[in-house]
Amino acid sequence: MLEAEIWGIAETGDGFMIFIKPLASEYSVPIFIGQLEAQAILIGFGGISISRPLTADLLQILIKEAHFELLRIEISDLRDNTFFGSLVFKKPAGGELIVDSRPSDALALAVRCKCPIFIEEKVVEKAGIITEDFTAGKELAARKSLLQKELEKAVTVENYERAAEIRDILRSLEK
Repeated sequence: MLEAEIWGIAETGDGFMIFIKPLASEYSVPIFIGQLEAQAILIGFGGISISRPLTADLLQILIKEAHFELLRIEISDLRDNTFFGSLVFKKPAGGELIVDSRPSDALALAVRCKCPIFIEEKVVEKAGIITEDFTAGKELAARKSLLQKELEKAVTVENYERAAEIRDILRSLEK
């Protein structure tokens, strides 16, 4: 297993793509995810507090209250164009608990719990692309686009407190 990081998120014509990059590697692995999953990851990345918890927020609370610890997430396989992942927990009484997970859900939880991300070398070999083929500007543009849509939605439903939070985040990204 290779330790990795979330290198970026980009909007595509088919949804969103998250790039998982092994540390000290020139390759990253693009994984297609849905809009809600991208939103959950970006909200976790930004440390954005929202008025109602998302699923990953609920899981984080449950993990803490049950005295578990999320040790790491693993992206372990790629079969039939589907990525497979797992959550690796430390149990309160000792030992580990491994739970199957979609990589997108695992990543949303990982950014909240600030735990390491690992990816199998065979997955990088199968699906990796050279990272320099993409620019960080695309990731920032995707994040701004997603936040802009959320801002419009908040204004439409007259949730002005949330709209102000999103506006402030967008302003901070402009700096």
